[in-house]
Amino acid sequence: MKIGLVVDSTCDLPRTFFENEGIELMPITLRIGDQTFEDRRDETQTIEFHSANKDQKTETFAESIPYSSEQIESLFLDKLVREYDHVFCLTVTQSRSYIYENAMRASFGIISKYKQVRKDAGIPGRFALAVINSRNIFTGTAVLAAEVIRMIKTDASPSAIDSRIRELVPNTYCYMVPPDLFHIYKRASKRGDKSINWASFMLGSMLDIKPILRGHLDETGPVAKLRHFDTAVETMFANATRAVKACLLAPTLCIGYGGNPDAVQHMPGFPRLKEAADKAGVDIHVAPMSISGGVHTGPGCVTVAFVSDKHQFEEKI
Repeated sequence: MKIGLVVDSTCDLPRTFFENEGIELMPITLRIGDQTFEDRRDETQTIEFHSANKDQKTETFAESIPYSSEQIESLFLDKLVREYDHVFCLTVTQSRSYIYENAMRASFGIISKYKQVRKDAGIPGRFALAVINSRNIFTGTAVLAAEVIRMIKTDASPSAIDSRIRELVPNTYCYMVPPDLFHIYKRASKRGDKSINWASFMLGSMLDIKPILRGHLDETGPVAKLRHFDTAVETMFANATRAVKACLLAPTLCIGYGGNPDAVQHMPGFPRLKEAADKAGVDIHVAPMSISGGVHTGPGCVTVAFVSDKHQFEEKI
């Protein structure tokens, strides 16, 4: 049985990982100002976008448009039902996007139509798919996607993969530190999101206070507010280091950065995190944050995600 994986553009894994592991992508269409383009996780385009917007403090109209149910259905019927026998469709949290809802709607049409497609192509056997809401964002989705791929490589059955990923979702944590609150505040206020309010934005800007935000079980909000970006990043990485030392549920840790990912290795706390991961046999994947994510967090945002059932956030290094 050949098993495949489909994710959306917000899944922050390196482009080489997508290519080497054959991960299919559901691109997100972005309208930024008067420009419209698809976010297909092209690393050169992504890094250039973050660099070009690094010092921008003006409010620009931005809208993200997820793959529609019709587009998802076409992706499966035109390609995936011919190439795979079972496909996992892993999406960003449904609290932030309609991708999960659209994929669920598309699944009914795919299941009702795939038999004729496979018959016409001379492919025997049934086709199945599982749509899973990661209940997380950015690297939070990525660390689950990496686990799907790891299990596929061990020849795990679709039912075993499905069961494990759904068990890992409640134990998946994505932390992020934005260098500037401007983009998060502006985008959040437009959505009616109160995770960063006006008072927090003004106070944080004046005193150089940076929040550490956590994505977990469909919710994103601050768990700490620290002075200076480097201090917040080091504290975030220190929490990831402690989680690694306590033994992760999945042997992967994902890091995303709104810029050139080579900069991550020079960030405070990363060397200790890498040392702990190497000793524990944990793979670290570092990728540019998607343009879709960067639109909402601003350039220079750093995220880290892992899966742990022992983790408790601590405001210490």
